[in-house]
Amino acid sequence: MTPDTTSDFTDLKTCIVVIRNVPCHKCEQCGEVIFDFSVCERLEQIVDTLRDSLTEIAVVQYSSKVA
Repeated sequence: MTPDTTSDFTDLKTCIVVIRNVPCHKCEQCGEVIFDFSVCERLEQIVDTLRDSLTEIAVVQYSSKVA
């Protein structure tokens, strides 16, 4: 596993949230992605902020400043 970034996709039924440049650990052989616990918490915060969005698709950058 090596440090890398990826995109995370969440379908809220009323909105699709795409979060870009999410820090992760990625397997060099199979491409499997694993997130640290703190990253998972941050992803949940970002998605919760966009849950009641009036848009059908939201694309945001992962950072501590989002949400």
